[in-house]
Amino acid sequence: MMQSGSEETIEHLFEYSIEIEYKAAHIYETLSKLFSHVPGLTVFWQGLVEDEIRHATILQEIRKMLTPEKLLSRSDKKIWDDVAGIQRNLSKDLIAAINTLHDAYELAHDLEFSEVNAVFKFLAAEFVPFDERKQFVFSDIDQHQKKLLDFSRNFGGRDWRKGIDIQRI
Repeated sequence: MMQSGSEETIEHLFEYSIEIEYKAAHIYETLSKLFSHVPGLTVFWQGLVEDEIRHATILQEIRKMLTPEKLLSRSDKKIWDDVAGIQRNLSKDLIAAINTLHDAYELAHDLEFSEVNAVFKFLAAEFVPFDERKQFVFSDIDQHQKKLLDFSRNFGGRDWRKGIDIQRI
């Protein structure tokens, strides 16, 4: 868990941000299992898992490009606080509250349209040296979020989601 003080470095910011991406992937992996009884949803959730793992990999690549001096410099206070808040939230048992597909969708929506992707975009904008690479990262995030925005069209709306219960695993 994150602490305040001397650990508020760029290195730790990347470390915790990468951990957040893997935690999100784990949540989507669990949701994939909870809704495997609904045709097409395993593929949907697994797509989000793959996206999160790719995001973690991108962050690892960005971190590798930074000098040791940059990695040891202090991180932006607001971003650090955002990451700490995300870490606290993801440390909770978020799956326990999931009873229906609607609950799962709302959790995914909250994750994807919260500070999680804002931090990811900040790290890319701040530390990626090439504009075309930044655009790739931003486009990747937009496509990732679009999967959720297209959910109702591809599967069903709010009322349908509320009628789909989890499969006990």
